[in-house]
Amino acid sequence: MKTSKRLPDAELIVMQAVWQAGKTVTSAEIQQVLQSYHWKPTSVLTFLARLTEKGFLSCAKQGKMNAYTACITEQDYQHGESIQFIQRLYHGSVKDLVASLADAGAMTQDDFAELRAFLDGQKGEG
Repeated sequence: MKTSKRLPDAELIVMQAVWQAGKTVTSAEIQQVLQSYHWKPTSVLTFLARLTEKGFLSCAKQGKMNAYTACITEQDYQHGESIQFIQRLYHGSVKDLVASLADAGAMTQDDFAELRAFLDGQKGEG
Protein backbone atom coordinates (compact mmCIF):
# COMPACT_ATOMS: atom_id res chain seq x y z
CA MET A 1 0.00 0.00 0.00
CA LYS A 2 1.31 3.42 -0.89
CA THR A 3 0.11 6.58 0.76
CA SER A 4 1.02 10.18 0.04
CA LYS A 5 0.05 11.44 3.48
CA ARG A 6 2.79 13.26 5.34
CA LEU A 7 3.26 12.25 8.95
CA PRO A 8 3.65 14.69 11.84
CA ASP A 9 6.98 14.30 13.65
CA ALA A 10 5.65 12.28 16.61
CA GLU A 11 3.81 9.82 14.37
CA LEU A 12 6.89 9.47 12.19
CA ILE A 13 8.93 8.58 15.29
CA VAL A 14 6.41 5.84 16.12
CA MET A 15 6.48 4.56 12.53
CA GLN A 16 10.28 4.49 12.59
CA ALA A 17 10.11 2.33 15.72
CA VAL A 18 7.75 -0.08 13.94
CA TRP A 19 10.00 -0.18 10.86
CA GLN A 20 13.05 -0.71 13.05
CA ALA A 21 11.37 -3.69 14.73
CA GLY A 22 10.89 -5.29 11.33
CA LYS A 23 7.95 -7.35 12.58
CA THR A 24 4.48 -7.11 14.04
CA VAL A 25 4.69 -5.29 17.38
CA THR A 26 2.49 -4.55 20.37
CA SER A 27 1.97 -1.13 21.89
CA ALA A 28 4.03 -2.27 24.90
CA GLU A 29 6.98 -3.08 22.64
CA ILE A 30 6.72 0.33 20.96
CA GLN A 31 6.49 2.07 24.33
CA GLN A 32 9.65 0.24 25.40
CA VAL A 33 11.55 1.35 22.30
CA LEU A 34 10.34 4.94 22.71
CA GLN A 35 10.86 5.24 26.47
CA SER A 36 13.48 7.97 26.02
CA TYR A 37 10.70 10.30 24.79
CA HIS A 38 8.88 10.00 28.14
CA TRP A 39 5.51 9.80 26.39
CA LYS A 40 2.52 8.57 28.38
CA PRO A 41 1.21 5.16 27.28
CA THR A 42 -2.04 6.85 26.22
CA SER A 43 -0.08 9.14 23.87
CA VAL A 44 1.59 6.17 22.19
CA LEU A 45 -1.80 4.45 21.85
CA THR A 46 -3.22 7.61 20.28
CA PHE A 47 -0.35 7.76 17.76
CA LEU A 48 -0.84 4.06 16.92
CA ALA A 49 -4.58 4.61 16.43
CA ARG A 50 -3.96 7.60 14.14
CA LEU A 51 -1.41 5.66 12.10
CA THR A 52 -3.91 2.83 11.73
CA GLU A 53 -6.66 5.25 10.64
CA LYS A 54 -4.31 6.80 8.07
CA GLY A 55 -3.44 3.37 6.63
CA PHE A 56 0.19 3.28 7.73
CA LEU A 57 -0.44 0.42 10.18
CA SER A 58 -2.82 -2.50 10.39
CA CYS A 59 -4.07 -3.60 13.79
CA ALA A 60 -5.14 -7.08 14.89
CA LYS A 61 -6.06 -8.48 18.29
CA GLN A 62 -3.36 -10.71 19.77
CA GLY A 63 -4.78 -12.04 23.00
CA LYS A 64 -5.64 -9.01 25.12
CA MET A 65 -3.31 -6.71 23.18
CA ASN A 66 -3.34 -5.15 19.75
CA ALA A 67 -0.61 -6.12 17.31
CA TYR A 68 0.51 -3.55 14.75
CA THR A 69 2.05 -4.22 11.34
CA ALA A 70 3.44 -1.64 8.91
CA CYS A 71 1.39 -1.30 5.71
CA ILE A 72 4.00 0.84 3.96
CA THR A 73 7.73 0.31 3.88
CA GLU A 74 10.11 2.91 5.19
CA GLN A 75 11.67 3.12 1.73
CA ASP A 76 8.30 3.82 0.07
CA TYR A 77 7.59 6.55 2.63
CA GLN A 78 11.04 8.07 2.11
CA HIS A 79 10.57 8.09 -1.66
CA GLY A 80 7.25 9.90 -1.38
CA GLU A 81 8.58 12.42 1.13
CA SER A 82 11.68 13.08 -0.97
CA ILE A 83 9.64 13.80 -4.08
CA GLN A 84 7.24 16.07 -2.18
CA PHE A 85 10.15 17.88 -0.51
CA ILE A 86 11.87 18.58 -3.83
CA GLN A 87 8.57 19.67 -5.39
CA ARG A 88 7.69 21.98 -2.47
CA LEU A 89 11.05 23.66 -1.90
CA TYR A 90 12.86 23.37 -5.24
CA HIS A 91 10.02 23.25 -7.78
CA GLY A 92 11.06 19.73 -8.73
CA SER A 93 14.70 20.59 -9.45
CA VAL A 94 17.16 18.12 -7.96
CA LYS A 95 19.98 20.28 -9.31
CA ASP A 96 18.71 23.23 -7.25
CA LEU A 97 18.57 21.01 -4.14
CA VAL A 98 22.17 19.89 -4.61
CA ALA A 99 23.28 23.46 -5.37
CA SER A 100 21.60 24.64 -2.18
CA LEU A 101 23.36 21.96 -0.14
CA ALA A 102 26.69 22.82 -1.75
CA ASP A 103 26.22 26.57 -1.23
CA ALA A 104 25.37 25.95 2.43
CA GLY A 105 28.59 23.96 2.90
CA ALA A 106 26.59 20.84 3.74
CA MET A 107 28.41 18.67 1.17
CA THR A 108 31.95 17.41 1.52
CA GLN A 109 34.25 16.36 -1.30
CA ASP A 110 33.42 12.76 -0.35
CA ASP A 111 29.72 13.56 -0.76
CA PHE A 112 30.37 14.96 -4.24
CA ALA A 113 32.44 11.91 -5.20
CA GLU A 114 29.73 9.58 -3.87
CA LEU A 115 27.02 11.46 -5.78
CA ARG A 116 29.13 11.47 -8.96
CA ALA A 117 29.70 7.70 -8.68
CA PHE A 118 25.99 7.13 -8.09
CA LEU A 119 25.02 9.22 -11.12
CA ASP A 120 27.62 7.51 -13.30
CA GLY A 121 26.13 4.16 -12.24
CA GLN A 122 22.64 5.37 -13.17
CA LYS A 123 23.74 6.24 -16.71
CA GLY A 124 24.26 2.56 -17.49
CA GLU A 125 20.79 1.62 -16.24
CA GLY A 126 18.78 4.16 -18.24
